[in-house]
Amino acid sequence: MSESGQSFLEEVKKNLTEISNSKTPSQRPPAYLAILRDILAQPASVLPSNGQYSLKEAVSVYLAYTALSDTNATGGNLVVGRQVLRDFDEAIVEAGKKHRDGQKDDAMTDSKTISAIADEDVQIEILESALEQLQPRVLSFEEQANTIRLHLADTLENAEQWIEAARVLQGISLDSSHRFVSDLHKLRIYVRIVRLLLEGDDAVGADTMLKRASLLVHNIPGVMSSSFGISNNPTLQEAWAKMSEEEKIEAKTLGLQFKLSQARIYDSQRRFAEAANRYHEVSYVTEIDEAERTMMLSAAVTASILAPAGPQRSRILATLARDERTASLPQHTILTKTFLDQIIRPNEIKSFEKILSPHQLASLPKSEQDLIRHVRSSKDKQNGDVAMSGEYEEDKESSRTGPSTVLDRAMMEHNIIAASRLYVNITLNGLGRLLDLHSLAAETMVRRMIVQGRLKAEIDQVAGLIVFHEQKSREIGLAAGAASGAAGGKETEQAKQEQGQGEDDDLSTVYTRRWDANIAKSASGVEEVCARLRARGYLKV
Repeated sequence: MSESGQSFLEEVKKNLTEISNSKTPSQRPPAYLAILRDILAQPASVLPSNGQYSLKEAVSVYLAYTALSDTNATGGNLVVGRQVLRDFDEAIVEAGKKHRDGQKDDAMTDSKTISAIADEDVQIEILESALEQLQPRVLSFEEQANTIRLHLADTLENAEQWIEAARVLQGISLDSSHRFVSDLHKLRIYVRIVRLLLEGDDAVGADTMLKRASLLVHNIPGVMSSSFGISNNPTLQEAWAKMSEEEKIEAKTLGLQFKLSQARIYDSQRRFAEAANRYHEVSYVTEIDEAERTMMLSAAVTASILAPAGPQRSRILATLARDERTASLPQHTILTKTFLDQIIRPNEIKSFEKILSPHQLASLPKSEQDLIRHVRSSKDKQNGDVAMSGEYEEDKESSRTGPSTVLDRAMMEHNIIAASRLYVNITLNGLGRLLDLHSLAAETMVRRMIVQGRLKAEIDQVAGLIVFHEQKSREIGLAAGAASGAAGGKETEQAKQEQGQGEDDDLSTVYTRRWDANIAKSASGVEEVCARLRARGYLKV
């Protein structure tokens, strides 16, 4: 350390000691603050060598001789130490802002005359050092330490150091026995930590913090409860009446941030069905900017397409396909084809791949079991074993043993569902060629979907066939309708309409006609029940 720097620190110590000895408790905080402002205003050239660490050392000396000294941190003088820490945090914020603004106004200012506090990294160093000094006495200065942590988190967030900012906020004591902390304040901190961790791509940590937040969201009116839910809950109604307008607005904002964070976590965890529901729900909130609502809707469509093929995915796709806003999205074409259970071609998959996020294109681990079975089958062929039903045609068999990415798996499962709508049965080799998979890998995918209840089919390994139950039952229904005369003719016509084989053979209206048929059937049942009630005198028109 240079002589000028050493003399500067010695002078600071001397002045602070003199104030502690000569001033009354009420006079000390303003006198301390004047010295702190003088320290923060010093240019880096006046301080000891290396302005960043020298200023940190000067501030460390200031805290040691003021807030953390035995004179101001014990007994009745503890209130002085707390006031000094409050003034300290405000002075850091004020000095940083003042010098940043001054630097913008005068771009030609000599760097030697600019205070070191203008540097964002210097502020981070100072605040981290202050928290380290406060740690041994944190029980005495808990509230002041939390305030400094919030300031440090703001600075780190501005510097886009997301994970570090989240860790600083995690150090805030929210379950203190020394002071009351409202549920709204706890939720504010938890949701902010979740959002910072998501920005830093730490979905596991974000999920942990979101679970803590989920314990609070139903206790705060306006966060998850609608106006109807609040009016039917006396406790929430009373709490809502006590909240200020600012708190009500904040509660609603936190609720939206919670739902969006939940959707992003589901998305990162590849729980695409749940993510699509959450994104779509948020896209209807009118308080959100129109551009952001469109982004949420686009994310919902993408997640629904990547969701595991099955009944749940079909319901989500139906909801999104009927949403008029999806017509303007780039995914509209592939959304329509997935909704109508049509085969997705490789070129369409490549176009869709361009708009996906990295985690939606993550590689999947190869199935060791499938690889072993593939090797064994290859050896069998080399040894002259005869395969049944032409299952192993060497010129047509793919070498792929499973989907390689998340997108691959979603599209293959969808094409299996699409095949079940087109065929009564299909050979394992034929399905393998459709999916560009080895027949054993295709069989494994079908088997898994059957076990999970996402596909109604059976596998005939002797014949090398997959028999789709849903399509088979439709064919039986059509045959029975054709043999039942005039009454059967109506059923056949209805069955043809369900299949999209009526006069208007437009696939885009298949599900609309099926929906209309279900409504007509329900209405007929209601009329029959009403007729019976009228006949017995229970219903009067």
